[in-house]
Amino acid sequence: MQKDIYFGMSSRIARWKLNTPFEKWLSQKADTSSFWKRIYLYYYCIFDHKYYVGGAKMAQKAISNHIVARAISDKAALVKDMIYCLHRFGISFQDYCIYDFANNSSLEYRNSFVSDKLRYYYCDILNDPAILPLMTNKYACYQKYKKFYKRDVVGCFKKDDEADFKLFLASHSRFIYKPIGEHSGHGIELVDSEKIDADQFFATKIKAGSFILEELIIQGKETSLMHPQSINSCRVVTFVVNGDVNIMGATWRVGAGDSIKDNAGSGGMYASINPSNGEVETDAISYNGTIYEKHPDTGYRFKGFHLPEWDTALSLVKEMSLYLKGTTLVSWDIAYSNKGWVMVEANDNGDWSIIQSNKKVGKKDMLYLYMDRYFSMINS
Repeated sequence: MQKDIYFGMSSRIARWKLNTPFEKWLSQKADTSSFWKRIYLYYYCIFDHKYYVGGAKMAQKAISNHIVARAISDKAALVKDMIYCLHRFGISFQDYCIYDFANNSSLEYRNSFVSDKLRYYYCDILNDPAILPLMTNKYACYQKYKKFYKRDVVGCFKKDDEADFKLFLASHSRFIYKPIGEHSGHGIELVDSEKIDADQFFATKIKAGSFILEELIIQGKETSLMHPQSINSCRVVTFVVNGDVNIMGATWRVGAGDSIKDNAGSGGMYASINPSNGEVETDAISYNGTIYEKHPDTGYRFKGFHLPEWDTALSLVKEMSLYLKGTTLVSWDIAYSNKGWVMVEANDNGDWSIIQSNKKVGKKDMLYLYMDRYFSMINS
């Protein structure tokens, strides 16, 4: 395998590789035969035993949660291969299942994906250091990108913010509650102010941690056809080089059942979008591997669905991408509302599995092409 010139490990996440010259040599040997692969795994079992044992348990859990992985008969061999891919490529156990590595052992195939672990490092070296705290704080992000949200948002961080909380409630009878420290849709609630005790609600939530309240995004009728209960947002990943906004991939996320959340990590499904024209070009898939030609609730077919006013969506994404200096590699979430396309949120390190897994095509070659241009420009 060709040397990975952009390899690195982010300090933001737990150590997943023993990055030593011997490990690098051993990993290259592991690529050549099953014998050396066993030696590579034994190396980690001995020298990173606690992580290895914990990883084995997490791998088994990932297998039980995914349809394709559950179908593999030799679970012990599967767990070992998952641990190998974690250390060798930085592939999380969930992504191992989503990308169907169990049935694709080719070194070229496995190395073509932008891995869960390496993605953190790429964002570290490409984005301005000020971008991370901005995009991990939902309220700070709103304050900076307010013009793109087109809705009211209030942040609550301490007990003294109760007055702002009640002022927001006076204008919005229904709203979205989001804990600031969560991701993937976890903790989000749709709240009806007429059905809660405002004092008790605020006291309970502020005790649990900082949060924001958002005015509801009223979904446009065109996208609500697929699933009216959720927002059905789009994830668009951009790479900015010298003022040019390049789209790495785009995905439509759709909710299911009575859930207001469209996040795949919260039970939703997702399908690939052709970024040039806004046409959905694949069936949808869920994190557990279920494939949907049609939405299970509404019966609308995913493939061939055209997202409305896509030129406007692209204009919004490009304007947001250039709005602040240093947002080189960012995942933008946008939604089509009764006010047109609006920003939902931005992610310094957004999940890439949803832009690589539908077609089972990795984005590393494309990413490295833009990275070559980026570093060539800043070093010239």
